[in-house]
Amino acid sequence: MNKDIQKNRERIDIIDNQIFNLLIERLDSVTTIGYIKKQEGLPVLDQNRENAIYAKIDAKFSAIEGDFLKHIYESIITESKKVEGK
Repeated sequence: MNKDIQKNRERIDIIDNQIFNLLIERLDSVTTIGYIKKQEGLPVLDQNRENAIYAKIDAKFSAIEGDFLKHIYESIITESKKVEGK
């Protein structure tokens, strides 16, 4: 295999492990928020919060990077709402 490809795949593996750990940390916070919302009778959906996340992406990244991140965050937010609703 091409050495440059292998080197970059190894780099991706390291980054993926960091992402996995961060997503699990995020899941812990989402679980706590879901519990609090349930206790306080608050809805799972917080459109203002979702809009703020997407606005932050728009402000910080180029259009190509922003589209990439928004597609990923759509999945993260969808899955987070499922956890919060349990």
